[in-house]
Amino acid sequence: MFLLPGNFEVPGGHGSHTRITRIYVSQRDTTFNGRKSWNLPKHIARFKYTGDFSSPPFTVQLFPEDPAIETPFFTASLHHLAMWTPTFPFSSNVLKWLGLSNSLVQPPLPQGDPKEVLCGTDAWYKVTANIYSPKAKLVWIDLEQQGKEVEGKNKNFWPGIKRWHVGLWLQNTQMDLGDPEVLSV
Repeated sequence: MFLLPGNFEVPGGHGSHTRITRIYVSQRDTTFNGRKSWNLPKHIARFKYTGDFSSPPFTVQLFPEDPAIETPFFTASLHHLAMWTPTFPFSSNVLKWLGLSNSLVQPPLPQGDPKEVLCGTDAWYKVTANIYSPKAKLVWIDLEQQGKEVEGKNKNFWPGIKRWHVGLWLQNTQMDLGDPEVLSV
């Protein structure tokens, strides 16, 4: 699961580019590799999946790595936009036709703990995310967060965000980031 909240200015006259601000994964190796190879701010989380997408809702919950913590810090439920909504192939190349870029510019990452997993980096990287799914489907995404810790404006995970969103469910997805371009800033 990743957060891609928008574009950010890049120092050194490189303009404004999309940036992933946080990624949650379930394995230490992928955390280290993503941070070192592409400056992706990966962190480890436990994932819990409930339901079956063939008969929604299909829910994913993210928890801190510590198994003693039983309250998720993120919950999303996916629902069919309509039962008859067809699947279709999706490629991030379509973004170019819409005047958008599929490039990310990621800043250097601070070292975390443990450093063997949360390695730090010292350069800005530009990477191109090529994503393909042979079977994509439009879905409703419900971001209502549950639990006694949830209150007020953060009940939908992100301050000020609405509860319901249209999104893409990508099945059998292939993603290639390639080699990063190191930027001089």
